Order: sequence, then structure tokens, then C-alpha cells
Amino acid sequence: MAGAVLSSDVDRSPAAVSLEGVSKWYDNVPAVQDFTIDAEAGEFLVLLGPSGCGKTTVLRLIAGLEIPSQGVIRIGGQVVNDVDPRNRDIAMVFQSYALYPHMTVRRNIEFPLRSRGHPAPARSRMVEEVARSLQLDKLLDRKPAQLSGGQRQRVALARAIVRRPLAFLMDEPLSNLDAQLRIEMRAELVELHAKLDTTIIYVTHDQVEATTMGNRIAVIDQSRLQQVGTPREVYEHPANAFVAGFVGNPPMNIIRGHLEGEGDAMNARFQDGYLQLPPVLAAAARRENLGEVLIGIRPQDLQIVEQGTIHATVSLVEVVGSESRLVCRFAGGQFITVDTDRDPAHMRNGDVIDLAVGRPRREQQGVSQEELRSLPEVPPEALHLFDVASGRRLDP
Repeated sequence: MAGAVLSSDVDRSPAAVSLEGVSKWYDNVPAVQDFTIDAEAGEFLVLLGPSGCGKTTVLRLIAGLEIPSQGVIRIGGQVVNDVDPRNRDIAMVFQSYALYPHMTVRRNIEFPLRSRGHPAPARSRMVEEVARSLQLDKLLDRKPAQLSGGQRQRVALARAIVRRPLAFLMDEPLSNLDAQLRIEMRAELVELHAKLDTTIIYVTHDQVEATTMGNRIAVIDQSRLQQVGTPREVYEHPANAFVAGFVGNPPMNIIRGHLEGEGDAMNARFQDGYLQLPPVLAAAARRENLGEVLIGIRPQDLQIVEQGTIHATVSLVEVVGSESRLVCRFAGGQFITVDTDRDPAHMRNGDVIDLAVGRPRREQQGVSQEELRSLPEVPPEALHLFDVASGRRLDP
């Protein structure tokens, strides 16, 4: 089977990529555990997670650079567990540039075309087309040593794109670019994906990249798949406390609270205050017979009020465009983040503030403090509950 070749020379349509029950162990250390996912043909799927979670190992398994300990990998519907990497017709862009230092940019980009026997006129046309799209057309006669880190990474991208493989595997390809170029390259990659109509599986630890580029996001932690969904689904309905705290900029605040009360009148109390749970969330906690929960609150859903049920001390005031971001500390030492449109000139480090949950600023305009206090304490959509032991989301 080692010499098997995928039927890509006949069918150049984008290929679906699927993993079914795939695991990879190094001695007794799991790198990937029971990983099952389908990247649809033509999809831009982002693997998102912290360093060391296993996302790069997943790419290497798909590419054939690693052999799965168990499970099945398919590309275009064909099982490829025993297919050599060179015969899988996929292109991989590594975090490192992996360029040939003795070759010019032109020769680096055309190398996969030359190795596949494309005629010289076609090679030249394809190289120049992809070079223009990645702003490399004026650098074709330079060698890698004469390029910046960002330019080298774009050459690596061009080399992968030029031969139009069945699927692209990209391992943090924008990590060495400056902030402005990263923004531009995100747009370039999304446009290229639409133009090429190909499958891209993209690895990153940057949730901004994931949510702005991916059709779907697969969140990974500690070698296991945590959740798969569209950026909106993952953001609005995180499957567990890890996803809630990882996806979002800034991330969701997670507070541990003790439940008290009966029926619909249930509070989650913690050292620096309490929250009255909406009836539907109180019912979910009561159904699970829980004494404690993890409470998730997005920074934009925390509002500064005159008399709130949460008390915190301002540790840092950050100006973020037209809004301010407050990093506050509870008496017990935990930090929480608050997004507010209040004038930062009136906020000082060390100020003690009261907070309430789920009162959007657009609803506060022209509303008195007395009227504000009479609004429902916590709208259900502004609060997320998670089981302390498992971290899983408690749905109403």
C-alpha cells in the first residue's frame, strides 16, 4: 500500500478530509485522543487551541508525517493510513518556512511544479500569478536570506498554493508576520480560499484568526476535541468552561459560585457578591442537583452601576478605541474583565466599583439609576453556567 496514489490527477475538485476515532500516542503520552471530525470539501476548517494541545499532530497525521496509533483517516473518501505522504496530494505550510536557501523565490515557488513535470511556460505563468496575489512579484529573483520573516512565510504559502492540491494544511502560517500584515494576509487567505475552491485545514492558537477566517472552528484541549461549530455557535454557546474561557477577546470571565435558595429564587454566591439566576438557569442547576457552579460572564455583559450585587477593585484601565476595558480584582485575588463606554478619565486604579450583569449599554441611554435597578437582574442570554466537576455547559 505504501506506493498507493490518490486519484487527484483525474479529479481536481476539492476533497473532504475526515478522521474517525483517531488517536496518537508517544510511548504512554497521548498527543491526540479519539479524534473524530469531518472537514467538508471546500471548507475552511480551523483547529484552535493552546500550545501543546495536539492540533499540529492532527495536521501531521493527515499529511502522513505521523502514523495513527488507531483510527481511520480519509482524503476524498479514500482511506490514506497506508498512503505515503508524497502521494496524498496535499500541501502543508509549516510554522517554520522550510525554504531552499540556495534557490531564488521563483525557483522555490515553482519547485513542486517542476517535480511534477509541468512544462516551463505553464510553470512561469502559475508562479507569477500566485506571486502577484501574495505581493511577491517584485521579489522573485531574491533568495530567502534577502527576505524578511514575513516575506519568507509568504513564499512558503505561495509554494503550497501554486500546485492546487486536493487540500491545504496550514500550521500557524501567519505567526511570523507583523500585526498589520497579519490582518491583510487573513483577508488574502480568505479570498484565495474562495477563488481556489479548495479545502483548508488551518491550525492556530489565535482565536481572532479562528473566528474571522474559519467556516467552522474545532476547539482542542489536552489532546481531545472539545467543540466543533461556526464561530458564532462556539462563541454564543460554548460546550464547556474551557471553550468559554478560550474563545472571545477578551475571554469570558469564569467565577465559581455556591448555589443557595429554592425554586425560582436561586442565587449563586461568591466571595465578592452574588447573582440571582434567571428561572430557566435555576431550573437547569436544580435538575442537576448541584451545590456549586461555574458562572460565565462576557466582559461586555458586565455593567458598572451605583448599587450592584458584585463588588470589585479596579487594577488596570485600558483604552480600547472608543471604549474602556477595566481589569478588576476580587478580594480573593481573581481577576475579571469589564468592557465599558464610561470615560476612563473618571476611573482610577484602586477604585471600588459595583457591577451588574446583562444590561446592554444601548438600553441604558436615558434610563435613570432607579429605573436601571428595576430591570431584570440577569437576562438568561448574558449568563452561562457550567458544571464544576466536568466543565460541561448546563443548558436550560
